[in-house]
Amino acid sequence: MKNTKIRFATLAAVLVLAIMSSASQVWAQQVRLSARKNKVINGIEAQLRGDYRERTNPIRLNSELENINLPVGTPVAFCLVQNGVKTKIGVGQVATVGGIQVASVELAVADGDNVPSVKAGDVLQARQSKTAPFKTSPGCGSPLLVGAPFN
Repeated sequence: MKNTKIRFATLAAVLVLAIMSSASQVWAQQVRLSARKNKVINGIEAQLRGDYRERTNPIRLNSELENINLPVGTPVAFCLVQNGVKTKIGVGQVATVGGIQVASVELAVADGDNVPSVKAGDVLQARQSKTAPFKTSPGCGSPLLVGAPFN
């Protein structure tokens, strides 16, 4: 009986160690990059933020331009610059959230979105004209509002 308890305790300890080592390997494989830049646009300081996460493959890319002094409903293009090549990742409409003007694009593999792979040094950009007339379909060739590198 005593030998059975010792064997069981040894087996339990080995299993706990195996689970802990596999969990630490998963955490070691996770990549998280962020981008952040403040810039005064139309007299108000706006903030561009990006958040990228990957575990073996990309899983999420969020882009947000907060406190932007543009009319509600104005579309803002979010672009990713990789090796000098600009790619539009989406267009967000300016909306008031908690009294603050915000435009955002959120991509997640869990939602069926195609999330691009992001590396340190890639640049997130928000693009739209600063003054009317605003572009109805802004893209990566539209005027740059603000850009921020991922690190």
